[in-house]
Amino acid sequence: MALPKPTTALEVAAIVAGAFVALIVVVPLVPLLLDLAVGIFRGFFDAIVPGGRTYAD
Repeated sequence: MALPKPTTALEVAAIVAGAFVALIVVVPLVPLLLDLAVGIFRGFFDAIVPGGRTYAD
């Protein structure tokens, strides 16, 4: 199913504003999501690997 192309200036402005808001919302969440993914991976890795990371650091 194809999306209709915007035909009026108002539709184009709405698309640009929506993209801007999405960028403002998504970009700050990227480090949090990466930190969550790395934390989950480290948790499993530390539980599986004997003598894994030390927490003295």
